[in-house]
Amino acid sequence: MEKIPIMRLCGEYVPLYRPAPDIYNGLDTRKFRNGTLYESWTVNDFSVLQDGNQFHMVGITHPTPPDFVDEFTPVAGDLHEGEHVLFHATATGKTFADLMHPDSFCDLGKLLWPQERPDEIPEIHAPHLLRGYGHRFRLIYGPHSLRMAETDDFLHYTRRTLFTDHKTARDPYLFWDDGLFYLIYAVENRVDYRVSVSPSLEEFSPPRTLQINPFSNEAGVPAASESPFLFRRKGFYYLMWAIYDGRAGTYDHRTYVFGARTLEGLACSAPLTMLPAHAAEIYSDESGDYLLSAFYPENGISAAPLAFDD
Repeated sequence: MEKIPIMRLCGEYVPLYRPAPDIYNGLDTRKFRNGTLYESWTVNDFSVLQDGNQFHMVGITHPTPPDFVDEFTPVAGDLHEGEHVLFHATATGKTFADLMHPDSFCDLGKLLWPQERPDEIPEIHAPHLLRGYGHRFRLIYGPHSLRMAETDDFLHYTRRTLFTDHKTARDPYLFWDDGLFYLIYAVENRVDYRVSVSPSLEEFSPPRTLQINPFSNEAGVPAASESPFLFRRKGFYYLMWAIYDGRAGTYDHRTYVFGARTLEGLACSAPLTMLPAHAAEIYSDESGDYLLSAFYPENGISAAPLAFDD
């Protein structure tokens, strides 16, 4: 039996990004009006990319509902109303360690309002920001139809649909391994994926299931897997996702971590551990490993140092 290194937090969370007041320039909704200044904004799934000495952070945002109390208290209507745009924040540093102080990321202009995407649904969720192919940056996002927007300056975009899947398809993440591009995403209580051999992501395989969530709520309804994140370290594949079963609020901070020697082995593996984070991602560089979390332990994006028990 071989030992799979297990990760653990080895320090306190630091609030890297907290959303600033801003004007809502999206479509009118029941609670929000175009051209109105809202003091409080809420964030969710996000992505971080280093570009030289500048780090970019992009993620879901919308004005906080006026009747929002906390993630455990219902609001009138949809808690996620107005999730029609992405926040964009940047920080300066040579390594991620340089960013580990409060408010290191500063807000820039919002990205991809519905008016800039007239052929798409208004909602834009869970972007994955990564290096471009023919452009400097690319953003992959959902829901339902998984799409890609390529840009050099975060102002002008070339957009296209990668594929359309189940109505609950969401939270894409692109993982490269041994010459193949694996686009993983959540579908109800599963983590599915499609494979492409092309860096331009022109064609994908039919969907395959990486893992089925074995948990359910008290009524027996299957629990959802949210925000899957896949990485490889020292010969092992790790899969993380946040559970949603109604037991721990809307922004559930129970992130399960699975590990196996092969991708196929993740399908039947028990969790290695559970980390306190929502929509978690791991960032690693020469300064160390860091766990990033949305909304937990506070609204915004926070990070904590991470250790592997090798």
